[in-house]
Amino acid sequence: MERGVVELGELFDPRALLVTGKGGVGKSTVAAALAVAAVATGRRTCLVEVEGRQTMSRIFGTTPWGFSEQEFRPGLFGMSIDPEASLQEYLDLFYGAGRLSKYVVGSAAVEFATTAAPGIKDVLLIGKVKELERRRQPDGRFSYDLVVVDAPPTGRIVNFLQAPEATTELVGMGPIRQQAQSVVDMLLDPERIHLQLVTLLEEMPVEETVRGAAALRELGMTLGPVLVNRVRPPLGDADVAKALAELEADALRTHAATAGVSLDEASAEALIGRASRHLQRLDLEQRLRERLAAKVHLPTVELPFVASRTFGESEITELAELLEGAAR
Repeated sequence: MERGVVELGELFDPRALLVTGKGGVGKSTVAAALAVAAVATGRRTCLVEVEGRQTMSRIFGTTPWGFSEQEFRPGLFGMSIDPEASLQEYLDLFYGAGRLSKYVVGSAAVEFATTAAPGIKDVLLIGKVKELERRRQPDGRFSYDLVVVDAPPTGRIVNFLQAPEATTELVGMGPIRQQAQSVVDMLLDPERIHLQLVTLLEEMPVEETVRGAAALRELGMTLGPVLVNRVRPPLGDADVAKALAELEADALRTHAATAGVSLDEASAEALIGRASRHLQRLDLEQRLRERLAAKVHLPTVELPFVASRTFGESEITELAELLEGAAR
């Protein structure tokens, strides 16, 4: 196995999964499905979102998620991390600020720390992920077997992950540096964290996945299998579609009439056009599969397009069953 690459059977082995992908590829639904699949394998799991969009609470039909974990399914917990709550917890932990931190949070100083100071916001967010990953119960066991993070998209994930390292360079000593260094140690440990890429079989998402995988490898991240989302099945036999696409409208009408089916010219041309477009789509998808294999060098799991008016918990469960099966 290539260094930094995870096989399918190791999908749920680390302590944390960071799920990323180009905007619009369905990384949040895949993160949710990974968490549900992990629980099905017997892992006590915490599903975390870091962008405050409340996507998960809508998917699972729960009350809005906050900074405290809530168990919304047996063995599956959810929370939404925000920088201000993370900063308050940090002040309490390292400086014993207690009641003072509640007054400090939300002030102009915190606004500066979380927006103006480069990377501090991301360090706080990843630091909370590390706290969840390291937290233990009174008997010494880890509180969670797996933490699944709906991370920022690939366009922002590199800066997000570089923030702790940058902070260690800016801050020479003290608790802030120690916290940042402990996060760096987690990010570079293949037994603790894997980066999970999500894509579609479309040109722009695949190109961003190729670039993202290269950049993440340069950071030293361990990459899990590429999860290819919303794959549509072939519409019947490809050879039949090819034969259909090569027919003229009059010939198709003649063949249809022989089989007892009456087609007007417009319907015949529409069928031939659809077959042609379908073949073009299949050809593009195969070329994109080959590009992923040649450039990313990772195993892939293809998740089907799930047709639904409202994508929710039942659809997530369907995808989770496929992920669980792929990891066996």
